[in-house]
Amino acid sequence: MTSLLVRGKVHTFDKNRPVATKLLVRDGTVYEIDSGADEADEIIELGSDEILQPGWRDDHLHLLSTLASRCSIDLSKATSVDEVLQLLTQRSAGDNGWMRGWGYEPNFLREKRHPTRSELDQVTLEIPTVVHDRSGHVAVVNSAAAELLKIKGFGDGILVEQEDVLSQVPRLEIAELKRTATEVFKEWRRMGVVAVTDATHTNDQGSLDVLAEIREECGGPRITAMIGADRLGDLRFGETYKGIEIGHAKVMPDVGLQEDLSTLVATAHRAGFPVAVHVMDIDMLDETLLALETSSPPPSTIDRLEHCSLAMPEQLDRVAQLGVSVCTQPSFLSRRLDKYLEDISPIEQPWLWPLSSLVERDINVTLSSDSPVVPVDPDEWIHVATTRPIQNREAISESDARAMTVVSPIVPGLPADLLVRATLSGYEALGGFD
Repeated sequence: MTSLLVRGKVHTFDKNRPVATKLLVRDGTVYEIDSGADEADEIIELGSDEILQPGWRDDHLHLLSTLASRCSIDLSKATSVDEVLQLLTQRSAGDNGWMRGWGYEPNFLREKRHPTRSELDQVTLEIPTVVHDRSGHVAVVNSAAAELLKIKGFGDGILVEQEDVLSQVPRLEIAELKRTATEVFKEWRRMGVVAVTDATHTNDQGSLDVLAEIREECGGPRITAMIGADRLGDLRFGETYKGIEIGHAKVMPDVGLQEDLSTLVATAHRAGFPVAVHVMDIDMLDETLLALETSSPPPSTIDRLEHCSLAMPEQLDRVAQLGVSVCTQPSFLSRRLDKYLEDISPIEQPWLWPLSSLVERDINVTLSSDSPVVPVDPDEWIHVATTRPIQNREAISESDARAMTVVSPIVPGLPADLLVRATLSGYEALGGFD
């Protein structure tokens, strides 16, 4: 048995004991908090400007898409369709023979639209090309790509939620993804991110194989992966597959699925999975709540709402009654503020990305990025959650925002590799656990 004693300021995020001065670790697990122990195999004295705390969790991102976006032509700074085309003109095909762009925001382009197939043809010539908007839900292909993908009936080349079609695009080499992952994981460690939840609705067992290989070889954070509600197979909620924890069944209602929302929810529940439903507007929230009200989750599990970007008070009352949790992304408020001010009525603006209304109803909330749509940055989520650049009555306290972002309170049994040392310059692993 190996032991480690940490002495100094410990922020536990446990409401029963929020601050401690001693932490005893045995065999890589938190053993005692504020114990009487004064000896251990190793002792760490925290500096006066250092704090031991749980690391952060990004509770909703898309890991493979995040890595792929880093391997693509960056279109995120484009302010017009012409700029998108110019950025593509300056690049050539990748190793797989395709050109791949990512990150333009149609609402932020001067033309307020996606580029078209004919426009891509002008600059990409015969190179098969696919460009993805920042949301990841829309892609545009040129004629060369459309021919290879055998696409018919998409005259403008714009594909909305066409994952089955886009899955035919040659994948990036796993070696390239691994090189990118190594750098991305280093960035996240410096931010104190120790765990992530992959919320991709197309995840299946094959996706888990890829995620596991990347994490193992690149030193990644702990990964929980949701599984597409229509592709559960023989997987089981809560089990570990090659080091990846199997999470909720992900339901994407606005995708052209074979079954309706209520059927998908009920089927997942019967398979022992709680569901995580993609909800971005009031109408879809109503439909989702009805589906959840008519199908009870398995015992000891909790369904989730992903995003919940706009909700009325009476709807949040129903969320509270169901005991459903919410994973939301405060950074959208700052990064899409101009769009919200332009598109959302003043009556609805106060209910955009609600937080204090969730806290008041004792709804469990976690914060996240939705990367690659918004970069992973826990400090940014906390800042926006507490300041809100629009109708700030939904702002919450910093302590609440931090509690929504940590991977878990520090309690006996918590794996010690989920702890970080917070300093004035950032975050770092505590050490002593290897």
